[in-house]
Amino acid sequence: MTRWLRAPLVLVLLLVPLVAGAADKPSSNGGAKPAARKAKGKAKKRVEPSATDAGSHGKVQRAAYQKVGTGLHPTGDAQVRPFPSQADAAQKALAQNRRDSLEDAEKAARAEHQDDRWQTVLFHLREFDARSDAEACFWRVLAYYRLGEIGRARTIRQLCTLGTKEEAALDTEDGMCGSLQPAAALPEMLAAGEKPPAPVANPAPYAGAAPARVGLR
Repeated sequence: MTRWLRAPLVLVLLLVPLVAGAADKPSSNGGAKPAARKAKGKAKKRVEPSATDAGSHGKVQRAAYQKVGTGLHPTGDAQVRPFPSQADAAQKALAQNRRDSLEDAEKAARAEHQDDRWQTVLFHLREFDARSDAEACFWRVLAYYRLGEIGRARTIRQLCTLGTKEEAALDTEDGMCGSLQPAAALPEMLAAGEKPPAPVANPAPYAGAAPARVGLR
């Protein structure tokens, strides 16, 4: 009798640890929920704007601004006008520069006291083309006459397009220059290959008529 009571007691003692272990394990349904939530959280990613959205945003911004000069300004009620042409301003600046140079040359030619008078006149005329500027051509020819370089003055004078008044003034200078030079210095007196003597300069200020002005007054 004692043996039969002892057998169920042993069976109970063996089953107690198994039941306790089963209770400690999470159920298949209850344990899966936290893992699923964690996996779902990891699956979430930042949604970047698409290329279409970015293009639309850029169009909106470009529509709100217009380029003026080198900056961006809101259009609003502002009136945007195209830049005016700079051609007229550039032409006026060039004409003014030409007039200033010619006036400087004339001032040097007429000044009562002027060091290296005729070289200074030629310096102010250095950027002019005698064939296209009658005023500059007049003062250049005059300068070479006064430097005693009568042959060079006559050569350049042939390129000038001058009026009657200017031609008469240079005729006077030609005669004056020729009278100051020794006979051997005159071009018509030089033999081929012969070196002319040193020219005789006339440093006196010019007091004759000025050429007719063209361009800015």
